[in-house]
Amino acid sequence: MRLTDPRAAITIVFFANGALFASWASRIPALSDRVGASTGMLGLALLAPAVGAVVTMPAVGRLLTGRSSRAFTRAGMIGLTVAVVLPTLAHSTLALAAALLVVGVANSWLDISMNAQGMTVERQLGRPVLSSLHAAFSFGGFAGAGLGALAAALGVSPTPHLLFAAALFGIPGMLAIRPLLRADEDPDSAAPHVPWRKLPVRLLLMGIACFFCFMAEGGASDWSAKLVADDLGGSAALGAVAYAVFAAGMGGGRLVADRLWARWGAVGLLRRSGALAAVGFAAGLASGTAPLAILGFLALGLGLSGVAPTLFRAGADQPGVPTGPALAAVSSLGYLGFLAGPPLVGGLAQATSLRAAATVLALAGLLVLLLAPVAAPPRARTSPKTLIPLP
Repeated sequence: MRLTDPRAAITIVFFANGALFASWASRIPALSDRVGASTGMLGLALLAPAVGAVVTMPAVGRLLTGRSSRAFTRAGMIGLTVAVVLPTLAHSTLALAAALLVVGVANSWLDISMNAQGMTVERQLGRPVLSSLHAAFSFGGFAGAGLGALAAALGVSPTPHLLFAAALFGIPGMLAIRPLLRADEDPDSAAPHVPWRKLPVRLLLMGIACFFCFMAEGGASDWSAKLVADDLGGSAALGAVAYAVFAAGMGGGRLVADRLWARWGAVGLLRRSGALAAVGFAAGLASGTAPLAILGFLALGLGLSGVAPTLFRAGADQPGVPTGPALAAVSSLGYLGFLAGPPLVGGLAQATSLRAAATVLALAGLLVLLLAPVAAPPRARTSPKTLIPLP
């Protein structure tokens, strides 16, 4: 791919988004120490990005109708590049929460816009590429978190680190906007507005499936290390490996999910993904041993990897619904799941045990399997949204 190709350009944007978001998230301990936040107050402050996402996504989805996602992607990339530096300016927990709210708004703005542009690029190419774009986001997260870990190990304070990260990842992301598809190349740029109350029930069901996918992802992200290290007798190092393996499964699975979609279709991919996540993780958890539980997290990551891109594609492919509102409807519910997953696992763990509570991650995979039919393509489709399956 040439860097002037729209696909290469939007891939860079996805990578930059993942790297920028992971950059500030990797410095949460240092930012917390700077403002003197207690564990409880830090937890409340960390709700701010999710609140910003849930509020912003529907609004951006509505604003995108009849407009080009290219311009919105540019605004989102500029906004996030600036926003990731704001938490370093906070000197109180309230100020940190306010800064993180801005991060959440900018990130969710970019999230909806770049996914809409990704769908436009995919339709122009006539073949599925959205999962590979999400893989770029995952690998960007690795890069951002790795840079943050290095900065923390070297004793670099958050301010110079995040300024450097903003330049390192944000500038290429902004430069990549120019080759993106313009309004006259985007069929949805002339789409009529559709009120939320008139969106198909099918979109709501896709959003519920996305809720369970993101719930499992959020729960695994926050609790995998503690589950393996504390409840299954592993070391702290094995706990860290558990999350790394889960994340690697997510990123690696997305590299092949487009081809699997072309082979199995949306429903077939979701059924197999849900089954792998549910059965693989449940088996690893039931073993009671750290090494097999880590393999369970690998199965969970692989299983979940293609779910969100498949649901986004299926939602954006609904006849008569512009891409922006469709993506917003599915992803907003998904982010609610990401928000609900960690406290749900934690609350159940308080009442029972962390190992018992973790079974909800397998249950989430099972629910994705059961909801898979909602992603079936419309029986009659004459819109330009049609894709040509990969050979």
